Amino acid sequence: MAGEREAQGIPDWAQEERKHDLAWIAENKTSFWPAAQSQFQAQGRGVIVVDTTQKPEPDAGHPMYYLPRVIVEHTNDTDTLRMVKEYNPESEFVVLLLKPEGKSSTYRVQTVENMPFKTQRGRPRSQ
Repeated sequence: MAGEREAQGIPDWAQEERKHDLAWIAENKTSFWPAAQSQFQAQGRGVIVVDTTQKPEPDAGHPMYYLPRVIVEHTNDTDTLRMVKEYNPESEFVVLLLKPEGKSSTYRVQTVENMPFKTQRGRPRSQ
């Protein structure tokens, strides 16, 4: 197994880190999603940046802020820019985790389950 992942360019430690990151993002999705929606309305496409190198504040978590696309375009982070350009703001957000030693990880997160059909709400119509 390890050889297969390494052959694909993803070592075991990176797979573990990704799994941990995604679990942490899922735990905090209820904070990220409203922030992403309100900032999208105010500033357009962008990315939520979370500084995981700072100790979380009680009842507030890690420091976070929003970078609009226009700022992301001036960085050398092509992966984050690609995700910011492609995400669907109605059901997704992009989050960048700042990590120790100058490292970072960016994820495009789905928030709404894709439903195979649309369900209508309300009273049935009389025929």
